[in-house]
Parts: sequence; C-alpha cells; structure tokens
Amino acid sequence: MSSGSSPFSRLDTVPVTGSTQDDLRGVLTGPEAGSWPHLSALRALRQTAGRGRSGRTWVTPDEGALLVSVVLRPLVPAEHLAWLPLLAGLAVRDALTSFVDDLPWQLGTKWPNDVVAVPEDPAVVAAVPGWAGTRKIAGVLSELVTAEPSGGRAHGRLAPDEVPAGRDEAPMVILGIGVNIAQEAGDLPVAWAGSLRTLGAVDVDGKPAHAAVAEVVLDGIGRQLVRRLEQWEDACGDVDAGDGVLGSELRAALTTLGQQVSVQAPDGELNGLAIDVTPALVLRNQAGDTEVRAGDVSLVRVTG
Repeated sequence: MSSGSSPFSRLDTVPVTGSTQDDLRGVLTGPEAGSWPHLSALRALRQTAGRGRSGRTWVTPDEGALLVSVVLRPLVPAEHLAWLPLLAGLAVRDALTSFVDDLPWQLGTKWPNDVVAVPEDPAVVAAVPGWAGTRKIAGVLSELVTAEPSGGRAHGRLAPDEVPAGRDEAPMVILGIGVNIAQEAGDLPVAWAGSLRTLGAVDVDGKPAHAAVAEVVLDGIGRQLVRRLEQWEDACGDVDAGDGVLGSELRAALTTLGQQVSVQAPDGELNGLAIDVTPALVLRNQAGDTEVRAGDVSLVRVTG
C-alpha cells in the first residue's frame, strides 16, 4: 500500500506479470473491485504480455521501463471520456519535462496516446520514415471497464451527458502507462522509440539507479495526473469549457497538429493537414474536413 504522501490511493508493485491491464480488469469485474478505488495503481517491474492499442503485445526487459496501470473513476459525463488518452498523455509529458530542461529536446504528445521527444535540430537526429526525428518515449492505453459488479449505478445507466454523483457511480477506466527510462538504443524494439537514457536525460547503470529514477517518474506522473483530472472534472469533462485553458494546453502540447499526416484508420488510409482535435483528429484536405476517431499517424514528407 502507498504512504499518505503518495498521489495514489493504493499502489501495489509486483516483480513480474503478464499485463497489469489484464490483472486489473480481472479484479475490477469481480468481488474485489471495491478494494481498488479511484487513483489506485498496479505496477510491474517486468511484463511478459503487455498490451498496447489494437491488441499489440510486447515484452519488457528486466529493467529499463516504468510499467503501471491506474484505476480511474472520473466524475465526467461518458460523452467526454474519449479525451482521457490525450489528457493522460499530457500529464505524463508534464511529469517528464523537467528531465530534458537543459537538453536539445522538447517533449510533447502525439495523437492519440503517445508522449514523444522532438529534437530542436532535426539535422542531428537520424530520420525514421513516418516519424522524422521524433522519438516515442512513453505510451498510454485507456480501457473502459463495462461491468459494474458491486453497488451503485452502472455507468451505462447514466445519460451520456450526465455527471456521476460520486465515484461509485462513475465509469471505471484502467489507464495503462509505459515510460522508457533506462533502455539503451539496442534495447528498444523499433527505430522511432527512445528513452530518457537515449535522450541524455538520465545516466543510470544497474537496477538500483534505474529504480530510483523510476520512483521519481512514477510519483511525478501520479501528481500530474491528479492535477489534470481535477481540471477536467472542474470543467465537467469539456476541455474547452470556461476559460478553455485545459483545451489550449492540450493542443499546444500536441505535436501532430499543423503537420501533414497519413492515418491508417480502421476503414482505410486518410491523408491531410491535422488542424484540431475534438478529441478525434480533424484532417483537412481537398475534400474538406474529416474527423478520425482511431488510427496510427505517420508524418508525410512534404517536398517542393
């Protein structure tokens, strides 16, 4: 269990598991769901069957990455839940920014759920097709738990625009977060991946050093997640409500906006200039504006 100073209401750590997402889903659909309240978290030092978007799987090394899943019961209408991956990515970006303050990298988010590092001088970084010099250092996976096994009203019984009266009525979401910390370039699975170590943000050798950095990162993510969730709930889930600060900050961090992109969506490939998020990605091309709700984004090299 976590200490009183922790941003998490509960924090359990296991040495190895298949997937923290799957573990929590099993608990939250069973009789022990009540023991995992809002902002409780399950962390694994190693995963053998971690999951990403579209059912992708990966295996992590014995050290190097922060792997944690957080139970959320946000007090926002169901119609606004699609903002959560972008908001969680923003919180992770916020938590990691201090690590690169004096480095030639800027951290941002990439639609729909990545945290990326962008070089100040693209010429000094090897370009990767679809990513240019951008490097993915963290990812977020948001999954709605549809079963409500104990007490209260299931989220499905609330109107889409209705704010839950309390956490026990709120939809349950499992937020999976993975951050590359200590991996060297050869440990990363794809050419566009990076870590705090490959950025030059941390110098860690051995498990004790990695563990110390991971604890700092985990605590920072928890605190930034609490802050962003409070902003979101104060706005009743609408990031553009009130003074619109949350929506403005979210869009300012989103490196996808203003780029010519290609999106591999479930129903085919779409191309255009990324102009906004709703939270769907809005693409503009000769045919007009199109909202894309899911897909993998690649940068399109503009010539001429």
